Amino acid sequence: MSKRKGSGRNKYAVPAVEQMLDIVEHLAGNHRGYGITELARALGISTNGVFRILKCLTDRGYAEADPGGGHRLGTKFFSLGMQLQSRFDLRRRARPHLERLCAQAGETVQLYALQDDHALVLDCVTPAASSFIQVLPGSRMASHASAFSKAVLAFLPEDEVRRRLPRKLAALTPHTVTDRKKLCADLAQTRATGLAYDREGYMLGIFCIGAPVFDVNGDAVAGVGVTGLVSVSQPEKQAALEHIILTCAEQISRDIGYAGGLFGEFLSRLKGKK
Repeated sequence: MSKRKGSGRNKYAVPAVEQMLDIVEHLAGNHRGYGITELARALGISTNGVFRILKCLTDRGYAEADPGGGHRLGTKFFSLGMQLQSRFDLRRRARPHLERLCAQAGETVQLYALQDDHALVLDCVTPAASSFIQVLPGSRMASHASAFSKAVLAFLPEDEVRRRLPRKLAALTPHTVTDRKKLCADLAQTRATGLAYDREGYMLGIFCIGAPVFDVNGDAVAGVGVTGLVSVSQPEKQAALEHIILTCAEQISRDIGYAGGLFGEFLSRLKGKK
């Protein structure tokens, strides 16, 4: 049995998973290889249990044997860490641009990334106003109803879009797009304009405008934009917001290495609408 403190008090505990995490954390905190018997003794896990867990971790690239016969963490953990680092580096680099957009728009600004079949709120900046809309970073949102996640979905391959969308598109309000053909048509429009919308589809009375953020490889990695009351959909205000949202998305994209010309096309089309 693992010596992990307090684990027995958690009714949702999964012993095998906890033992695996104990091994991973022990190897991460000690920069040398450990033998199976040594790990079993240190962590209070059976030698057979340690052997099976290490075999699984090694097969998946998360652990490796060292020349002395011990085990240490593998490069797969480094790869995962770098993926997370890029996500949080995006948040850090985007922050000043989000604050600038918030000041210009006078509305709440959000940054989303996709996470499996949901959207993850990476950051939210609120205006200096007596009332505003706030969404907590770390919140998971329905990807089919959010302007910011649709701004990313529009630039993904069709098979990935199908994989990321839930099987059933839930009607969150009477205005939520739940028909896949209609949603695909909306995504095609976003690919052409760079702008995605939530017209009270997520919450009644709330209107959102989003645009994609592209990385150094030209991949859409996030959606950024403005959340406000339906008053932001008034033609003059919406047109002004669309321009500064696209500009913000371009600035963030350039800041993380994007060198493509899509934003020039988007802004040119937007100017042609006036």
